[in-house]
Amino acid sequence: MTHLAHFATERPLAPVVPIPSSDTAAAVIAVAEALQSDLAQGFQIDALRLRLEMEHAFGGSDATGAWDWKLAYESCEVALVLFLRKFGGALLVRAGSPAALLPILAKVSNLLPTHTRRSEEMERFQQFSTTLPMGLAALTAAQITRSDLVLEPSAGTGLLAILAEIAGGSLTLNELADSRVNLLRHLFPGRPVTCFDAAQIDDHLDAGLRPSVILMNPPFSAVAYVDGRSMEATARHIRSALARLAPGGRLVAITGAALHPMRLHGVQALPN
Repeated sequence: MTHLAHFATERPLAPVVPIPSSDTAAAVIAVAEALQSDLAQGFQIDALRLRLEMEHAFGGSDATGAWDWKLAYESCEVALVLFLRKFGGALLVRAGSPAALLPILAKVSNLLPTHTRRSEEMERFQQFSTTLPMGLAALTAAQITRSDLVLEPSAGTGLLAILAEIAGGSLTLNELADSRVNLLRHLFPGRPVTCFDAAQIDDHLDAGLRPSVILMNPPFSAVAYVDGRSMEATARHIRSALARLAPGGRLVAITGAALHPMRLHGVQALPN
């Protein structure tokens, strides 16, 4: 009997009961906790397994509107956050460096289903979550220590934040999307979580908050509350974050090719 069949036998689906919107974050985390257990045991998680967990937690199917695939994929991302919180510190110590940790975490990431369905919200606001390889590269560049206060202006589902936490940094988080703000408050209790437009983050945060490290994965061309695309979007986020950074601090940003240093100086980058 496969693991999935065993699960399906022992975990019958709950009756269809609409879940209150205020409980959405808790339901996502319930799914993530179940998936995290599978990740810890090295079990592959396919779309059917994910669907079963979503239907159980949300009391219905996506066809009835109880949940959508954006929430399902966010549950997978939160499962990674939970996995990293539980095992990431020990794995990093054992590996010795983020680079050595990469192949281990790549295997874990590959146990999750790929994002084959994208919602209108995900496309409009360019909610492209940070992959673990990118996150580890950012972590390596930031050189976070236990004395650092780390700001993530567009925290999403918390993957960069949990990596910074594993490295020993203190966190302050910001995220514009309400649903993700609720997730972050569940995932990082006791940590400040604000919900400002990160393109103007320096204008909104308390004057005394001066992070020594900023980790960010800003939208490449989406601007909050504005239809269409702007190639200035990423630059706005970075400029505002730099204005907030403490003197001598470090900012690490994951950006699109348009912000390649050679392109910014009018030179076409050479292909790899």
